[in-house]
Amino acid sequence: MTDELQRWVQSLWGEEPIPKEIKSEIERLIAAKVIELDHFQKIHQWLDTLRLTKQCGRIIAPPRTGKSVTCDVYRLLNKPKKRPGRRDLVPVLYMQAPGDCSAGELLTLILELLGYDETSGNLSQLRRRALRLIKEAKVEIIIIDEANFLTLKTFSEIARIYDLYKISIVLVGTDSLDSLIKREEYIHDRFIECYHLKVLSENQFPQVVEIWEEQIVNLPVPSNLTKKETLMPLYQKTGGKIGLLDRVVRKAGLLSLRKGLNHINKQTLDEVLEWFE
Repeated sequence: MTDELQRWVQSLWGEEPIPKEIKSEIERLIAAKVIELDHFQKIHQWLDTLRLTKQCGRIIAPPRTGKSVTCDVYRLLNKPKKRPGRRDLVPVLYMQAPGDCSAGELLTLILELLGYDETSGNLSQLRRRALRLIKEAKVEIIIIDEANFLTLKTFSEIARIYDLYKISIVLVGTDSLDSLIKREEYIHDRFIECYHLKVLSENQFPQVVEIWEEQIVNLPVPSNLTKKETLMPLYQKTGGKIGLLDRVVRKAGLLSLRKGLNHINKQTLDEVLEWFE
């Protein structure tokens, strides 16, 4: 998202220099910032429970609902701990699976995330190294995002990790992950606990828009995005998805600065919303 917004700012200004007085505003609107909402905290509590009881589960949500950000924040809240002369303690191992992720690719990713340089070798060698590092780093929970990209054989590798060390493993993905898991009973039974992250309801949406205006947009003059004339188009276009809301309001804020405005007016918001169909 940050790279996308940087490119978009470059396209807005072209060869013109960005005025010094708004550079800090632009940098703030582009910078990644995480806001932990109440319903995200509930997911963290659920993850804590799985971690404590050494159980597996899955998080299912539509795209752009904030599931990846929520899991990454959980990792940040449980940062690795340095141990001089020994491997760092990594209580939460969070990763995003690449497309058609094979067992070898998954094990290599684990090695890389745990800071191991030697990632060549056959599957058996990769498995031995990964399992040893998981044990040495005292990993308590592995969160695999974009798990709908895993191949069926890779699920067997994940099951092996759980069977050997009884650490919590959580798969994160869309409805297609649900369909994949339910194709094999042994996979579904291991990941039977499920947290469904839903889009924001119409009643929840105004509060989140207000938070985003205050903490993300934060232009000199209030934009009053919770007014009905701006709130309803925002909800209709984003469908209550936090990821889309974030993208819209950041772009609207940047476009407002390009126009020399000190807030997001309805015309600018409507202009941005037209790009989302």
